[in-house]
Amino acid sequence: MIFAMGELAHRIEARIRVHAAALLDPAAAGTDRRERTVRLLAETLPLDAERREESALWLSFVTAARTRPGLRPRAAELQAGLDDLVSRILAESARAGGLAPGLDLDLETRRLSALLDGLALQAVQHPDLVGPDELRGVLRRHLDTLAAPHS
Repeated sequence: MIFAMGELAHRIEARIRVHAAALLDPAAAGTDRRERTVRLLAETLPLDAERREESALWLSFVTAARTRPGLRPRAAELQAGLDDLVSRILAESARAGGLAPGLDLDLETRRLSALLDGLALQAVQHPDLVGPDELRGVLRRHLDTLAAPHS
């Protein structure tokens, strides 16, 4: 199980690297930052059959980690990785002036990370009700609540 989660993490990280490079590319500053951010964060969501399987595996793993102490460190690493990704995205957005002033970035990191976890859970449990468009729509709406006025 630990090996499978390591492979899962590597696959997700590889997809995220592609979008992260585009998000942080200074030459792309004129393009829609919010949409690039949505694409980046959406890589953690079950948008297609492959990612639904990955999310189901993640859910099984974190559930097993609750009763198997040997799995807990890896589950904590996975959560820390997501939190770090979200934190870096929010910090970069704040630096670029894309976030509303005065946001508590630690709190917003937890809130956005929890939203991503919840969306993944719902999409795994109810794939016919919670599809890719809904997942992206909720993510966009959440990012809108964080945005600076007129950004």
